[in-house]
Amino acid sequence: MGQPTWPRCACCGFRTGCNTCPICYWTDDGRSEAHAEAVAGSRNGDLSLADARLNYSIYGASTPRYQHLVRPPRDDERP
Repeated sequence: MGQPTWPRCACCGFRTGCNTCPICYWTDDGRSEAHAEAVAGSRNGDLSLADARLNYSIYGASTPRYQHLVRPPRDDERP
């Protein structure tokens, strides 16, 4: 039996299997790729998925205010 195949986080792309990703702190709100630019006013407030991805690439978190809450990915979480 191999490693579990959890779904990937929509923001950072790692496989955490969590509702709120411990790697980037994005909360899964069901947003699809087609709506990545939309600000849905969901669990992620006024943050679009596209902006969260940009923030992750710059700050290592979906928004700078969550930098102290995130952690690096484990080997088993890598795509």
